[in-house]
Amino acid sequence: MITNTTESYNHIDVFYTLSGEGMSSEQYVTIYRDGKTNQWGYCIRECTPYNVNKQFLNNVPADKLKHWIITKTSTHLKVACNRVTVLSFNFATDYKPGSENSHQIWLKRCTKMRLIKNDGDTLVLNTGG
Repeated sequence: MITNTTESYNHIDVFYTLSGEGMSSEQYVTIYRDGKTNQWGYCIRECTPYNVNKQFLNNVPADKLKHWIITKTSTHLKVACNRVTVLSFNFATDYKPGSENSHQIWLKRCTKMRLIKNDGDTLVLNTGG
């Protein structure tokens, strides 16, 4: 779980080391708030364009304090904010054009996860077990 206040922290990067078939690669998910529109967007490496204001999260609560839960399975990336599901990204079907094989990267087992803190208040990361 990642906790932040909207006013102080507008950018979250989570890096995953994915391993399988004798190889590993580092992939990332970025969640950010656009300062002009206040919309929350996201980028998933190899799956979505790396441009701001291209993909947006749905129904992000307006609460000042936000509790983010980011869950990666072999098929989906799920993001919840304050118990509201704001993204359910299917690696096999929701990719950008030209990235048809991106799900092959993300279906691998996560062997390491780390949070990159760019600014703002202290964040709490619980990697689960």
